[in-house]
Amino acid sequence: MNIVAKLIVESYQNSTVNTILEDIGKKYKIDTKRDCLQVDSPVEEIKFKYRTYAECVRMLYKKAGVA
Repeated sequence: MNIVAKLIVESYQNSTVNTILEDIGKKYKIDTKRDCLQVDSPVEEIKFKYRTYAECVRMLYKKAGVA
């Protein structure tokens, strides 16, 4: 059986890493709990254009300075 990864197309402004992950989780039915930060970090702006969830997490962490 072919399993196709859901590609995420979203943009966020003036948010936080955990808020963004929770929103992606709700919209794309992905369990994001393990990727949320203990100490949430602000994100001024980020855009995901046809990215996998793993790519989004990496981009978020880099943008927030935690990766």
